[in-house]
Amino acid sequence: MSTNDSPRLALEVDIRGMPKSSVVYTCSNCDAQYPKWAGRCNQCGKFGTISTAGQTISRQAKMAPLPAATPINLSTAELNLPRYQIGIKEFDRVTSGLAQGAVVLLAGEPGLGKSTLVLQIADKLNQPVLYISGEEAAEQVAGRVKRLGLSAKNLSFLNELTVETVIGTATSTHPALLIIDSLQTLSSTDIASSPGSPAQIKAVMAKLVQAAKANKITTVIIGHVTKGGEVAGPKTLEHLVDVVLNLEGETDGVLRLLRCYKNRFGPSDEVGFFEMREQGMQEVANPSALLLKNRHHDSGSSISVVPEGSRSLFIEVQALVTRTRFGYPKRTAVGFDPPRLQLLLAVLQEKGGVKLAFSDVYVNLAGGIKSREPGLDLAVALAILSAYLKKPLPEDVLVAGEVGLAGEIRQVKNLSRKLKEAGSLGLTRVVTAGVDGGEKLPAGLEIISLKNLAEVVGWLNNQF
Repeated sequence: MSTNDSPRLALEVDIRGMPKSSVVYTCSNCDAQYPKWAGRCNQCGKFGTISTAGQTISRQAKMAPLPAATPINLSTAELNLPRYQIGIKEFDRVTSGLAQGAVVLLAGEPGLGKSTLVLQIADKLNQPVLYISGEEAAEQVAGRVKRLGLSAKNLSFLNELTVETVIGTATSTHPALLIIDSLQTLSSTDIASSPGSPAQIKAVMAKLVQAAKANKITTVIIGHVTKGGEVAGPKTLEHLVDVVLNLEGETDGVLRLLRCYKNRFGPSDEVGFFEMREQGMQEVANPSALLLKNRHHDSGSSISVVPEGSRSLFIEVQALVTRTRFGYPKRTAVGFDPPRLQLLLAVLQEKGGVKLAFSDVYVNLAGGIKSREPGLDLAVALAILSAYLKKPLPEDVLVAGEVGLAGEIRQVKNLSRKLKEAGSLGLTRVVTAGVDGGEKLPAGLEIISLKNLAEVVGWLNNQF
């Protein structure tokens, strides 16, 4: 075979007919594998990225003895890892403290305050911190530190794009906290593809996790998100790390939600509430009061309660019903599940007698809140009814209940626990399907028990 021939031979055979070596062709951009060489990757569409790239495994290497390690007896293993309590109560609530050697992936849309939050964490820690940034220069980060009024006395900065240099620096300086801003800017010299590609992201993350565990360095990694709001990169990223946090909110709004999706060292369903101010991210002790503070009492508005971690959040459900100008009515939901809205509108028309076939319906959860809580169904239905009938609900009424396809109202689980703070917000009546016999409601709350949507329509008409 000529040395100038294209590398098409995927399997060499020795004189006995046995395979001598197996060749796997791999795309350096997306890690897709092929049995033979091709000029273009069918998965990512890149040209010239497919090669053997060290994938050839000789028969002798397959037969070589495997290395062995010494297992650890779990009865003698250390049970409680040292934890850093940052001093930011909402952050500590979500993470249960940063465990030594833990790897935290912090994601969120641009402009929500991820870099601001990690700088405040670094300032509160009072331990050596190494801040790695591939996006900003030292002058930019120093300007933000000054604007936030932070001391940064324990903060060291490095502008670097190569993960091997980052790990080498962290190993030699051994900070208590390593901050990576952001994952997509780093690249490994072992991978030929460009920074930010799936292959690079996966390789960089694997090396960072390995270094964090080996040197017991707590690592916070900022990651980008996709248009759908998910962590950018391969799904394996979330499996590699110990904690996955997502910062949510509207870039032009004030409220920020720090939501935990995975936590190997504590509960994975907690939510922290922050306000974005000139001084940075400020904790919100009573998010329900903040969300209801600017409520305008008018038709098309109702108050409901949704669980957020170990707390209950009281939110305003807003609805607007207008006559459609086109042949097909428009239904829009912000923060609420759009298919669920379509279902509720169909049930309202068929079981509640509300004619919405020629009306545009808009539903919004005020404050940038997003929820799929089934107990919001009745609050959304009542807000739509209130907007349709031009009749506002009483200000002291809370609405909680699930709506079935037959128009029936179903009970909400653990309602008594969710209503503990209702009295402090001026809510004295609860429209729902009823309460389980074993539940004890807080004192001063009146239950308005309704069985179906027809009774809901009748109750609303009788308020005026």
